[in-house]
Amino acid sequence: MRIVFLGTPPVAAATLRHLASSGHEIAAVCTHPDRIMGRGLKKHPTAVKEAALELGLPIREVPDVRDPAFEAWLRSLGADLLVLVAFVVLPDAILATTRLGAINLHGSLLPRWRGAAPVQRSLEAGGEEVGYSIFRLDSGVDTGGILARQKMSVGPDETSGEVLVRMGELGGPALARAIEMLSQDPPPAGERQDPAQASRAPKLTSDEGRLDWSLPARKLHDKIRAFHPAPGCWTEIVDEAGATARVKIWRTRAILEPALLDKDGAPLATAFGAGEVHPLHDGRVAVACGSGLLELVEVQAEGKPRRSGRDWLNGSHGQNPVFK
Repeated sequence: MRIVFLGTPPVAAATLRHLASSGHEIAAVCTHPDRIMGRGLKKHPTAVKEAALELGLPIREVPDVRDPAFEAWLRSLGADLLVLVAFVVLPDAILATTRLGAINLHGSLLPRWRGAAPVQRSLEAGGEEVGYSIFRLDSGVDTGGILARQKMSVGPDETSGEVLVRMGELGGPALARAIEMLSQDPPPAGERQDPAQASRAPKLTSDEGRLDWSLPARKLHDKIRAFHPAPGCWTEIVDEAGATARVKIWRTRAILEPALLDKDGAPLATAFGAGEVHPLHDGRVAVACGSGLLELVEVQAEGKPRRSGRDWLNGSHGQNPVFK
């Protein structure tokens, strides 16, 4: 089948690589324009563009999917199907440019977690089991007929970035199978979604990444792994000079050992107030939460490289710093 692939991040690049070896003809690859990043203000291509260059596939950078020129170009390709992985919502005019419309690999078990950040919102909510769906696009947001679903078990400390890497590896073969399904005559419409079971997964923001230490340790841990690698979670600390600085919290573990907690799940040491950071007897460094302790595995002070919690605490932060 002749397809046009549309995607941007690493999860999409992984699926593109598989589809390129699956026997389907990839007429073109569409992705977002290069981004200017870093101190040198250099252009950085998307992960999908890098993969397409490696594979020798035609590339088109798409700043605006509503541009009539983009629609006309798609029609000129004579493709059978659009295949999307982590791109943008397409207008109806774009969906109509191919014989079979479009299908999408989405990072949730639809109709749960419709929106831009399904894996992240699932982990943030404490989901130990996530998954992906392949569905036919229609005029709604992630509302089309489902062709396939697959559950994925997730480890208690696995981040959204790590889950997406695995999803990209699994999603390529699944998309290839879905494309074969659409070769049937007539092609399947897919299973209808129950809107009563739907939930939303809006894009993460940096402001949302601020941590509230009055919350339980497990809830904070789930948020930190959901926001990793982007946009990341953060807190503030008042240094010895009285200045406020931001600290990014990259990796944590919820400490659940009974010996360190009282019967209600609160820290045993009564001096531990929410946000207080303390070294533990076994060398770990932990911050007290509304209930439980959170081990600081990897943190990053403002303007500094990432460090272990122990190395960070050994810096100039006072004996028992407090996160605000």
